[in-house]
Amino acid sequence: MKPIGVHYDPCYERHDTGPGHPESAARYRVLREALEKLPRGIVRLPGRKATVAEVLFAHEPHYHDLVYRDVISCADMLRTGDTALCEDSYDVALEATGAVIEAVNAVMSGEVARAFCAVRPPGHHATAERGMGFCIFNHVAIAANHLRRVHGLQRIAIVDWDVHHGNGTEAIFEADPGVFYVSLHEANIYPYTGHAAHRGSGAGEGFTLNLPLPHGSDGSVALAAWDEHAAPALEAFRPEFVLVSAGFDARDGDPLGGLRWDDETFAGFTRRVVSIADKHAEGRVVSSLEGGYYPPGLASAAVAHVEALR
Repeated sequence: MKPIGVHYDPCYERHDTGPGHPESAARYRVLREALEKLPRGIVRLPGRKATVAEVLFAHEPHYHDLVYRDVISCADMLRTGDTALCEDSYDVALEATGAVIEAVNAVMSGEVARAFCAVRPPGHHATAERGMGFCIFNHVAIAANHLRRVHGLQRIAIVDWDVHHGNGTEAIFEADPGVFYVSLHEANIYPYTGHAAHRGSGAGEGFTLNLPLPHGSDGSVALAAWDEHAAPALEAFRPEFVLVSAGFDARDGDPLGGLRWDDETFAGFTRRVVSIADKHAEGRVVSSLEGGYYPPGLASAAVAHVEALR
């Protein structure tokens, strides 16, 4: 059997968000140390910087240039939204995007069966021309278009279980029938999008599925929503590859979320995603870290996710 791949790197700790910020290097360090203790049978995947051309798979040129100018001018915040910056943020964001692309390539080549990329800053709030919500570049969106443009796939599923709706990913693909976007998230919190009635637009109508969940609900509610709505929709779509925006801020105890998932909830979602991928996508899954701001919970939930990828 092919091994499972995991990517993590201290380079992501160079993205300095400032004192007291929830999306911090310290939070990432706890996760990295937990991943370092995984069994030897899990392959550590290398990273690299994404090229500008790869960033433009999902972002407008003027937005890429805006990020670069904001960073080199030593801005504390990205001018398009609530994303903290430091002098290394542009390079680290490119490292994160490049790592997800390399994981996709490793799965496509057969080097590994599936992979988890522990990267930061996160990405799913970044639209084609706006960074926000701690996000600069949308790594999963870029990887989806890389799969189509470089590897020639036609049907990509993106599953997003971050506690916050991935408005950026939805906006990039809402008119695109080649990408099915499924989001399970807490209702009525930042960014105040992802309402159940929204199903995409234009040619992509019907290829967006939002499943907002009530505040305080536990993993059984989320898994039931998946089984009733997401699973049959993905079965009908028959994805050739599944990408996961793997946020862990729906875990009980997270300061930015109000859901009460436990580690087994994340393992249960992972097994369900792998089942879909085994049936339609030759088992191909790559997940990318999004949120998760309670460090012990982030670490334990992410480890449960990786173990369920096996």
